[in-house]
Amino acid sequence: MANSIMERVCEKRAEEGLPGLAIQWGNVDDVGIVADMQENDKELITDRVGILQQTISSCLDELNKFLIQSRPVVSSMVVAKKKARSSGFNTLIKTVANILDIKDIKFVSQNSSLAELGMDSMIAVEIKQTLERKFDIFLTAQEIRNLTFAKLNKMQLF
Repeated sequence: MANSIMERVCEKRAEEGLPGLAIQWGNVDDVGIVADMQENDKELITDRVGILQQTISSCLDELNKFLIQSRPVVSSMVVAKKKARSSGFNTLIKTVANILDIKDIKFVSQNSSLAELGMDSMIAVEIKQTLERKFDIFLTAQEIRNLTFAKLNKMQLF
């Protein structure tokens, strides 16, 4: 929750022409809790959205890029390729439903936002990156939060 608030503060500052940068870091394997768990031979449960670990040196490389760009909220995560449960995950709706682990889209309200359907910040990043990489669709963090399957259906028609 605190990270989300910080991101909104940075977005507001950017709207007002002030500096602000929030970085959504993914799992970092050689520092922090992940490294501590590995040192203590504890089992590390991987994130269900397929976020791989990154090194602190790769984070620092990304930080240099982030500091010279103009967006108020950015992310640095290594997203694993997700195996499709069946063929045909080439449409916007099927792709987003797959990421959200929705098995049958017929039982989902078309006008509920993805946030209302249980999308957390890690899943939002995966959706954002997938839409950019696979469909050349570029949306802000706010637009991703407010995205619905009805909006995806309209986007798919163009």
